[in-house]
Amino acid sequence: MWKSVSFLQNRLNIHLYSMTTSTFHSKSGFFFPTNNPEINYALTDLVFSFNRMVESRPIPHVRELNYILVEIAKLKQYSAAISLILGHDLLGFNSQVIPNIYTFGIAINCFCHMKQVDFGFSLYGRMVKVGFKPDCAIINTLLRGLCARGETSYAVMFFNEIMYNGLQPNLVTYGTIIHGICKKGESLAALRLLRDMEETGRFQPGTTEYNMIIHGLCKEERVTEAHELVFEMIKKGILPDVVTYNSLLLGFCNTGQGRWEEMQGLVNEMQARGLSLDVVTWTILVNFLCKKGEVEDAHKIVERMLERDEKPDTVIYTALMHGYCLLGKVNDARKIFKAMIEQGCVPSGVSYTVIMQGYCLLGKVDHARKIFHTMIRQGCAPCVISYSILINGYCKAKRFGKAVNLINEMFHKGIAPNIKTYTTLINGFCHIGRLEEAFMVLDEIQKRGVYPNINTYSILIDSLLKKGNIDEGLKLLRTMEDKGMVPDIVLWTSLIDGMCRAGKVDAGHDFFRGLHDRDLQPNCRTYNVLIGGLFRNGKLKDVKHLLQEMMVRGCMLDAVTYNLVIQGYLRYNETKVALFYLDRMLDAGFSANPNTSLILGDLLATKSLDNASKLVLKKYYRLREIKKFRL
Repeated sequence: MWKSVSFLQNRLNIHLYSMTTSTFHSKSGFFFPTNNPEINYALTDLVFSFNRMVESRPIPHVRELNYILVEIAKLKQYSAAISLILGHDLLGFNSQVIPNIYTFGIAINCFCHMKQVDFGFSLYGRMVKVGFKPDCAIINTLLRGLCARGETSYAVMFFNEIMYNGLQPNLVTYGTIIHGICKKGESLAALRLLRDMEETGRFQPGTTEYNMIIHGLCKEERVTEAHELVFEMIKKGILPDVVTYNSLLLGFCNTGQGRWEEMQGLVNEMQARGLSLDVVTWTILVNFLCKKGEVEDAHKIVERMLERDEKPDTVIYTALMHGYCLLGKVNDARKIFKAMIEQGCVPSGVSYTVIMQGYCLLGKVDHARKIFHTMIRQGCAPCVISYSILINGYCKAKRFGKAVNLINEMFHKGIAPNIKTYTTLINGFCHIGRLEEAFMVLDEIQKRGVYPNINTYSILIDSLLKKGNIDEGLKLLRTMEDKGMVPDIVLWTSLIDGMCRAGKVDAGHDFFRGLHDRDLQPNCRTYNVLIGGLFRNGKLKDVKHLLQEMMVRGCMLDAVTYNLVIQGYLRYNETKVALFYLDRMLDAGFSANPNTSLILGDLLATKSLDNASKLVLKKYYRLREIKKFRL
């Protein structure tokens, strides 16, 4: 007889078969009609047939009942199938129908689809107890159920114990575990399992298994390792497919560090292997270019698709619209919207939302509201995101009455505002210095059972610090930490900035030194706020050390840093040092801001400059004239 394993016994302490039956029946009715009349008709007919068969004499073979249960499961009416199985006690051996392993398999599959995997394991336990040896299909179903709930560690335990008990997994079993581990963000562990498959010789992984790991590595921003794995596949004679390359392209896109040349190289490599770009590939390329602000190039890709008789879908058009809106070119986005409809694509709620966001970015919230109403007239139901965009637009326009009215409208329509919605309102009040009302919103939402996240706290703490309320800001920080939230680099930078603005630059410097203990890496803005504070307090040596540290850490100076440093050194008559950084700024392709330009103009009027300094200034003015000419 198949032995019950210790994993199962741990799992089944509180999930016995009798409890499954009673608990399920206490939570569900016999079957639930859907909003689809065709499914309702088919379901009613199947339930009627099942009941008629069970009540007939002699009762048909269990195979015929299983067939009906499978058809119900195909309609995704898992509760109805379970109600029939448990309602007629098909698995309890108290009826005249004797179940087989497939009856148990159907029930377990339905429970797992309903995310009731513990009930599935209780049936599994009963099946083992009465003498059935589980097959791979049932094992795979339970593993998939555990992985779907994020219980990957339990899935691995179960996997190990079924192997210990003599059941040989198939390729689907390995694939299920690999997929679950990758989904959990542990792709290197999944890769070790794949290596184990290869070394033991049980199964040779194919393209599908490699793709799972490559996709997982790319999601974890391990794109280089993922690309190396592709070369390994090819050496072993396992050919990558379009899914493989789409994962790599998406990985390069999502890291934010990918270059178009690298993307183009992957596309060329893909085409050299005889693979055609699919709609997913095109979408990734359009998204990538739009994120880089190269929307015209993204538009050319869409035109190239049309030339090749490959129809862009709503997702691609929406991505292109979003790119134009981010550049403030809402009219161009509207043209794309019109072209999309002419091409036979139906706009989604996201398409309308993108246009709304574009108008709000331009401060045209009333135009966004008109698009909102158009969306509803066209049958796209508003969601929490579309409402939040409008609320944000009204907050930026300081029309808080309209924003609050929209929140009330959301409640009236049964759409629950989430913490992002409320944080938008809180941010609006903070932005104009109305902190009292911001904290009133905070108190109110907590009474409604909506709790602030780290972003909410960061906005409030930052606002308190900018107001000079250092003690209150630190008190709120402690409250946040007491609730188990760990400050990120954004919030820690706000703390450093607040201290520096309050004249407590040494305290700000101490906060900066404490970053390492908190496993936080300073970014360019972190350095900038501290450098600004140090300059205001005349601590030029500390500025020099920070700039050196930035270079050692590989944190590149940005336009803000350069302008800050040039102005700071000129203020203390450190002209040569300032012009050294001006020269570096020009070579890096950054421009002087208006304040820097004004100070440099005053500097040029002095007669005490050496030749080297004059050359740097001439270079600055020459480049400025070239830029003016190009404009």
